[in-house]
Amino acid sequence: MSKVEFPRILGHRGTLEKFTENGIKAFEYSLANGITGFETDFHITADGVVVVMHDYDIKRTTTGEGVIETMTLAELKSFKLKNSDETVPTADELFELFDHRRDFYFELELKARYGEYYDESRMDEYINKLHASAVAHLSRGTYVFTCFDTRVLKRVKQLHPEAKVGLILGGLTQALLDAAIDAQCYSIAPTFAGTEQALVDAAKAAGLKVNLWHSETLELWKKARDMGADVSTNNHPVAVLKALREAGLA
Repeated sequence: MSKVEFPRILGHRGTLEKFTENGIKAFEYSLANGITGFETDFHITADGVVVVMHDYDIKRTTTGEGVIETMTLAELKSFKLKNSDETVPTADELFELFDHRRDFYFELELKARYGEYYDESRMDEYINKLHASAVAHLSRGTYVFTCFDTRVLKRVKQLHPEAKVGLILGGLTQALLDAAIDAQCYSIAPTFAGTEQALVDAAKAAGLKVNLWHSETLELWKKARDMGADVSTNNHPVAVLKALREAGLA
């Protein structure tokens, strides 16, 4: 077998190995070492540019501080990622790495929530711009818009009915499975903790793809496989892929 088929390893924020998360170098490192899928996060700047970052505040992963939604792109780019000469990438800068590859899978997490920084108009701008960037650079069918909030997912479907959406959750419950189905989800992403096999089976029977996270070791990847996961998010994707190869599983 030349590559991992199921569950496909998704590099979480590119990787947390060797490079600062969500920087271009983190994605390039994983790509160069055989990773063919990612799960990552997006915000929008005050001047309307979608950027790649997990936290609202940039303090944890950059040399600056402040909330992305209150900063212009120029202000954001004036800081470096920690332990790096890189700046926070835009969605376009990241997606240009993939150039409509068909052998790829991307989970695009919308970090926005309705509230202080996102009224209805701002949310629509954010969704539309992330969608436009994905369409411009990624192959159709290779990406899913994900979120913890079904209200956001439902809005994605209202604005872009063809878009695939996925619900991120903790442990899978029947109520959350029902919520995912109600939101017309393509996928769900539950944690290992609190997720029972019977509900994974029910999700699969309902036609949902399953991302069990995080599979940080070979043993956890095997558990995800045995439970029927289609993909599994991983903070150390290259190390786990190396272990799979050494075990003859990739």
